Amino acid sequence: MALAVATRTSVDNDTSSFADVFNTHHRELLRLAWLLTGNEDLAEDVVADAFAKVYRPWKQGRVDNVGGYLRTAVVNRVNSGFRRLAVERREASKRASEPTQGSPEQDAADRDEVWQALRQLPIGQRTAIVLRYWDDLTEAQAAEVMGVSVGTVKSQTAKGLARIRHLLQKGGDA
Repeated sequence: MALAVATRTSVDNDTSSFADVFNTHHRELLRLAWLLTGNEDLAEDVVADAFAKVYRPWKQGRVDNVGGYLRTAVVNRVNSGFRRLAVERREASKRASEPTQGSPEQDAADRDEVWQALRQLPIGQRTAIVLRYWDDLTEAQAAEVMGVSVGTVKSQTAKGLARIRHLLQKGGDA
């Protein structure tokens, strides 16, 4: 029984002395976090995280300079949040610049429209485009398959793509 009381007292002392640490450093950390984030609510969250992060190492006696440790925890937490925000913004930007996925019916109609435009190309242009973009061959590989020069493949591909664009813009009427 005496052991349980002694343990309880040391835990109470740890808690009350950590409350002193909190009271001593909270205001300056809150100001630091606010200056770094520019947001009062976020600053409070960051400081709360810092205190939660420092409690265990502090309780185990592994923290010599608790103020410095807390400051570092706040700065690291803010930097981590900004890195995460930068990644989220970069990914959102990528998603915004990607074409939106249409309905299956619209996708099928688009494929049919491209197929109809492709069928209207001369055989050389059609072959160059199919080999380059459908079969994913290099220009040199397509030239070998077609029995022409690389320059001819480039020319036929460019002319064919231009013609397809024209046909698609006109709705396949041209």
